[in-house]
Amino acid sequence: MRSVSVILGCVIATAGLFLSPSTTWAQVQLKLDPNIPSYLPQELASGTLSISVAETIKPLVRTWVTGLTLRHPQLKVSVISEGSGNGLAALLEHRTEVAAMARRLTAVEIAEFVREYGYEPSEVPVATEALAVYVHKDNPITGLALDELDAMFCRERQRGLRYDVDSWGLVGVMDEWFEAPVELYGRSGKSGVGYLFREEVCKGGTFIPKIVDEHGSASTVLDVGANQYGIGFGAIGYRTSLVKPVPIASVKGGRYVEPTAQTAMDGSYPLRRNLYLYIAKPPKTPPTRPPAELIRYVLSRQGQQAAIDFGYFPIVSTEITRLISKWSMPPKLAQVQTSDRHIVE
Repeated sequence: MRSVSVILGCVIATAGLFLSPSTTWAQVQLKLDPNIPSYLPQELASGTLSISVAETIKPLVRTWVTGLTLRHPQLKVSVISEGSGNGLAALLEHRTEVAAMARRLTAVEIAEFVREYGYEPSEVPVATEALAVYVHKDNPITGLALDELDAMFCRERQRGLRYDVDSWGLVGVMDEWFEAPVELYGRSGKSGVGYLFREEVCKGGTFIPKIVDEHGSASTVLDVGANQYGIGFGAIGYRTSLVKPVPIASVKGGRYVEPTAQTAMDGSYPLRRNLYLYIAKPPKTPPTRPPAELIRYVLSRQGQQAAIDFGYFPIVSTEITRLISKWSMPPKLAQVQTSDRHIVE
């Protein structure tokens, strides 16, 4: 009965929030910017399109593909996912035309692509992913830097601190908190939330064993709210009356930034990153119809709403306007492509 009471108390404290079985978050429904346009096909696309996808974002990409093919019934789209792969390998091997990735390509990966294709890939940001770090409401901490989080949660301490942060005094919390233990909650590295935290905080390293591995962000927040010395990470938006999100700085002594939808989308909050589509398209050549329509759909109201439904944040509307104009084909060019296709056939 006690656990039921705790859950009910949290539900009451978070009136106006919701949990959807199809998502990994619970927050006030984010409203799309009215300047993001609805999707209207320039012309019906046909043929085939293959997309390699990082495992962590496969459900979202499949939803985008379903929405696209409903509007283009003559277009056959295949989604290739290879276990824990990031989606790049198939693109480098010319098995796909598009790679959907949960992070930006590194300089080494871009160089590898250039060696294979002779030009850099076209990069399109399509959604934003962000995490919050939660502590108990009574914790007086005013902010944490990424290297401090690394020294709390990560085995290798790749951000440079030479000591484990296992007590609150080591991050400047004084008085009765000075010797209090840091007790950790989170998700495994195999989950989307855990993977993002490992990549962005641990720099791809591993978690220390003492982290309590929870089933989701809501469970993490419940446990932190019940433990005065607890700290955990989860999706932005799970704040209740029992916990508070911690402002995060990229480096110690830097500006601490609150985790909000706005700071996640404008890039000022450090514990976030974009999802990307990478397309093998030679420079100074017009886009072909299937990948162009995919990008236009993903960046439309329908596509960005799907991103929200899966717990991501939309791309800002000014960037969407710029990208859509880049991937839209003038009617005359579309007619030429269609004519050329008929001649080849």
